Amino acid sequence: MQKWTDILTHEGFSWALLDEQGRVLAASGKDAPPAGTLFPTEGVALPVSEAARFLSPQFGTVRLYPLEEGKTLAVWGASPQTLHEALEAERGRLPSFISTVTHELRLPLTSIKGYADLLVKGVMGPVTDQQAQFLTVIRNNVERMATLIDRVSEMGKLESGRLRPKREPIDLAPVLLGVVAQYRPRCGEKNQTLKAEVPEDLPKILGDRGRVSQIIEAMVDNAYRYTPEGGSITVRAEPEGDGVVVWVCDTGIGIKPDDAERIFTPFFRSEVEEVRAHQGWGLSLHVAHTLAEKMDGSMGFESEAGGGSCFWLRLRRA
Repeated sequence: MQKWTDILTHEGFSWALLDEQGRVLAASGKDAPPAGTLFPTEGVALPVSEAARFLSPQFGTVRLYPLEEGKTLAVWGASPQTLHEALEAERGRLPSFISTVTHELRLPLTSIKGYADLLVKGVMGPVTDQQAQFLTVIRNNVERMATLIDRVSEMGKLESGRLRPKREPIDLAPVLLGVVAQYRPRCGEKNQTLKAEVPEDLPKILGDRGRVSQIIEAMVDNAYRYTPEGGSITVRAEPEGDGVVVWVCDTGIGIKPDDAERIFTPFFRSEVEEVRAHQGWGLSLHVAHTLAEKMDGSMGFESEAGGGSCFWLRLRRA
């Protein structure tokens, strides 16, 4: 008996050794009753002849095990198995919850955006410059919320396995150049230099064209946001072993060592003032990182505070 009680205590379980009347002979763990008191068995007759369980208002689920000489071992607390079962159950409910919430949020946002657009166009009569400005603020924030909903929805689908990126041969060069062309006007507004260094003979990679483009956009957008005016951003790609690596390097604010290990954590945003100055939800890089892994690739970065950053994406050759 001593061996089992030592193991239970070591593993973090709570337990009590009961006699034939249910009195506590010995106990250990959270809320363990003192020796000599009656253990509440909620109507289960003692001693038990086989393993049993019941729900206790005080201890939660209690498992009872028969021992020699009419004694009973009562065990409660979360075992690794019960924790695993509870976690799996929550994981099963989470995708449905996320899907329902994002769907219900999209409906009012669409309505708000639609009515704001009608008011800006003067459908209900002329609006003043100040009113138009306020309506623009409303519309911009609706678009921010719509982006958040899309990211949360994607995150839920990725974690539940419902979103599975394709793995098919694609030409990476057009994807990279397309993203660069998309961001060049924005970078021009900040007087940033955006360069692309993509070799003509770049091998094809295995992936989902739309999702690869989404990852590259997240990398370039991150560089665009956190590179000050007059800085430079370089997008380059090169073969490496059995894969192809895409680099997005900038001359931006860099990443503090304390923040480095949390960059791909959902909803993480640094407390650095230059980061907080830009709107964001801390989801784009997390979703991009997860997408890369779903395509049997990987994603990471090299950076130092004040010294710029280089984010990289590695995908397998076709």
